[in-house]
Amino acid sequence: MKSAWKDGERSRSVQLDALGGGKFRVRVDDAEFVVEAEALEEGRLRLRSDGVETLAEITAAGARRFVRLGTADFVVERDAASRGRAGAQSHGMTAPMPGVVTRVLAKAGDEVTKGQPLVALEAMKMEHLIRAPRDGRVKSVSAQPGAMVQSGAVLAELEE
Repeated sequence: MKSAWKDGERSRSVQLDALGGGKFRVRVDDAEFVVEAEALEEGRLRLRSDGVETLAEITAAGARRFVRLGTADFVVERDAASRGRAGAQSHGMTAPMPGVVTRVLAKAGDEVTKGQPLVALEAMKMEHLIRAPRDGRVKSVSAQPGAMVQSGAVLAELEE
């Protein structure tokens, strides 16, 4: 999953790839690292990378994210140009809020009908089904069971 974020006046490119087992490859601009993420209560995360453990808390407010990593606080905002591209590519199949993917019900190449469930997401102790917005063929599914996703993350795409 690729996205762009504004950190003050600075724009940052972020690539997040699920590796399975709660591990993710993260690339921020030109820096790349592997992080293991464990969901805790109240939306907090325990992150481990290179033997270092950090508690993280992310609060969403529209396109803005308030991020606390250990004792450091950040405010980032989804780059408006990136938001438009992601929404157009996904045809509305994005995470409505931060959560954990519990089931993936479709794969690339599947023919789907409007309203068919493609991905199940657990958020706020409820299951949310991400459904196909129209009939079509699945172009890609970036969601993986057990993966933690943020609000607006593209979970699946349909071919044009």
